[in-house]
Amino acid sequence: MAETIRFAIFAVSAGLAGLAFFTLHSYWTWAAPILIFIAGSVLSELAFNRLAPPLEKQRDLEDRVRNPPA
Repeated sequence: MAETIRFAIFAVSAGLAGLAFFTLHSYWTWAAPILIFIAGSVLSELAFNRLAPPLEKQRDLEDRVRNPPA
């Protein structure tokens, strides 16, 4: 459940960042999507850490150790 909520928050923030990129037509257009994306990532991790039971957190950490990002 917490993993699904984390993914949903991340997907919504990525969508909002894309929407902001394509709708804002100014010099600082690159800054708004980056900030939205970072805020969404932080919010999704905070939500996961708050909602996930200890066993799910442990499984998530084990998965990250076994499959590190490239």
